[in-house]
Amino acid sequence: MAHQFERRAEQKLAGKVAFITGASSGNGRAIALRLAEDGARIVNADLAEHTQSPAFDGDRSTVDVITEGGGEALHVRCDVTDGASVTAAYERAVDRFGRLDIVVANAGISPQPPVHLPEEEFDVFRKVTQVNQEGAWWTAREGARILREQGEGGKIVFTSSIAGLVGSDSGAHYCMSKGAINQLTRALAFQLAPSGINVNAVCPGFIRTAMTEHYLSDPEREALVNAQHPLGRVGEASDVADAIAFLAGPESNWITGVLLPVDGGYTAV
Repeated sequence: MAHQFERRAEQKLAGKVAFITGASSGNGRAIALRLAEDGARIVNADLAEHTQSPAFDGDRSTVDVITEGGGEALHVRCDVTDGASVTAAYERAVDRFGRLDIVVANAGISPQPPVHLPEEEFDVFRKVTQVNQEGAWWTAREGARILREQGEGGKIVFTSSIAGLVGSDSGAHYCMSKGAINQLTRALAFQLAPSGINVNAVCPGFIRTAMTEHYLSDPEREALVNAQHPLGRVGEASDVADAIAFLAGPESNWITGVLLPVDGGYTAV
């Protein structure tokens, strides 16, 4: 599952700086590597520099993969639930690269196994909303401040979920947090449009990452999940990364306020 970084011939994001939360593993790692392939300089804003799932993501950090491949990347420790930590992470990023162009609010958690609301513990609910909901708010708030001060526009992209679009058995806390991100996307699209800042979200369906591999390791369960998707398979982190690369790039300059399902047709049924 390890990704070999290769720079693309067409550098659509050359000179751009992308601040990505949770880029040490999973979807965030794939997003960082994909934007780096397009020439972006990457800031991996995460609690730890190295993935906690080397068997799935490989044994090299996101920053190492990018820099060894000729790109530019920086890890900054960032706790998205702590506003001061988020602010400090942005300051380090701007100190290093001199500017900010792209914000990807990706960090999130989904406690397993999901439980129904009557059995949910408040401490778990609070942690999910702190990371997913408040973390996205802090990341967008501080990033928008810098982008507006620069006065050159920019892109903000949230990693949401289909659990914010349709009913799900993923846990009420998770669905609630992702629904909040979707509404934050729409609100910020209006607020930041006068500053030339596009705000969109991707809503992944069932994606194969270290968080889901334990479930998909059972062939019968994987077949069941595949059957729920019109395209006949679960998604890969690269599918999410490709969608975010589009929303972060120049082709999406007239797109804002969009909640883009990346779900193999799951929500079309």
